[in-house]
Amino acid sequence: MEDNGRRSNVRVKAKLKVRFKDTSAFISEYTHNISKGGLFVRTGKPCEKNSFVQVILIMPETENEVSAVGEVIHVITPGQATDSQPSGMGIELKEISQADQKLIEDFIRDKLKSDAEKESLGRREHQRYETKIRVRFGSREALAEEYTHNISHGGIYIRTKSPKKLREKLIIILTHPDTGAEMELEGEVVRVVSEDESYRTGQPAGMGIRFLTMGHDTKAQITAFINSESVTRNKRVEFE
Repeated sequence: MEDNGRRSNVRVKAKLKVRFKDTSAFISEYTHNISKGGLFVRTGKPCEKNSFVQVILIMPETENEVSAVGEVIHVITPGQATDSQPSGMGIELKEISQADQKLIEDFIRDKLKSDAEKESLGRREHQRYETKIRVRFGSREALAEEYTHNISHGGIYIRTKSPKKLREKLIIILTHPDTGAEMELEGEVVRVVSEDESYRTGQPAGMGIRFLTMGHDTKAQITAFINSESVTRNKRVEFE
């Protein structure tokens, strides 16, 4: 989406209000579609292809409204609809104001922080972890690469000359290199490479950690966490 701080002069054919089931649904839709510049709106009366529409997203919990201009690029009429593909229209989002971008980013950042605090409180109530390890990345690209090769598969390898013991449970704190935001994940040490083994094998000394909770919702939260500073397409890191 273009972020030019102004609204285009194109004539919009319709004004669409989109409400989400809950906060998780909003974050998921933002992560997988809106942040990539697209949105599918279910409706029995889709607009014509290539027409411009104003899309108003009603954010959950706050009921704040975020507005964007989009172009209809795909239409499914009620006659073409199936059980797996409902009638509606695919919209390519063209423009969104800086103020509305910030509203989305602040909401997601605050929600992730609040969820992390709740999860941390729940862990303290049920299990006390003696070790917390903060992982910092040199750039958002480095964080994205680590996600692609390791985190998304349920683990991370931390280089250290003083690895923890096998099966020890700990907290990994991912620190965003641009925003300074933090996200906590529970982990368990499943592999240890000592300095002696490192010398023999050439592998870096450290420990392999398996995350204890790595479901779909957690992956969506991590993706939103990585992309938290911007919703402009040319800066976005996209994941399946």
